[in-house]
Amino acid sequence: MSQPANVTPIKRAEKVDESIGTTLNIFDMTESSFKALLERRAKNRVTFLTIVKSALTENVDYCSLPVKGKKALPTLLKGGAEVVCLILGLTPRIMIAESNDKSLTMSCELLDENQQVVSVGFGARSYSLDASNGGLNKTTKMAVKSAYLDAVIRAGALSSLFTMDLEDTSETKPLTQEPKPPVLITSAQVIQIEDLIDEHKVDKVRCLNWISKLAQSKNHSAIAVLTQLPSTLLDEVLSKIPSFANTAN
Repeated sequence: MSQPANVTPIKRAEKVDESIGTTLNIFDMTESSFKALLERRAKNRVTFLTIVKSALTENVDYCSLPVKGKKALPTLLKGGAEVVCLILGLTPRIMIAESNDKSLTMSCELLDENQQVVSVGFGARSYSLDASNGGLNKTTKMAVKSAYLDAVIRAGALSSLFTMDLEDTSETKPLTQEPKPPVLITSAQVIQIEDLIDEHKVDKVRCLNWISKLAQSKNHSAIAVLTQLPSTLLDEVLSKIPSFANTAN
């Protein structure tokens, strides 16, 4: 019976090195040999993941994307997938898995140096997503990329390190933190400014307009009332107010 097209074939161990012996199925091995095999694989996996982490560059080979306001696993990018394939000696083979009038599904087989399939990935894309931006070319490109990343993550068992979720755009953008709101002056500092304005008989409307322009020049929002003044601007405002002396109506 042939295997379903969407299942990556699992090879039976035909031969193990001399320290372990020869067997047709790892579960038929002796306990000591079986344990030695698993321990070796576990150590090799740690070594592999360490090498992958050191070989990939953030925001070049992978990046972080926001998921409902929270930071999730980094997203593996195409460049990072190519690095992993180079490390493992794998070559991709892309094929159309399914195509209809609504969507396109691509498959990616990763072949080892003996041209054996070691991993299979799939990626689908709806034509409607790219109807007004790139059309069929973009749909194909994104479906291929998704299939390729899926295959690479499967081949390297990298799901603990990366996800393959893609944005609708062809280029994935890294997560940027929202700027923190500025710390505003206290009520006591508001009174301090108001007292200084009264002391020097400064036109309050003119002074507030100047304070608002000052805030905007420092990349802050416009100011409608003194309570919106960032505390970082307090000293500059206090030093400037006397120069507006005798400007009251």
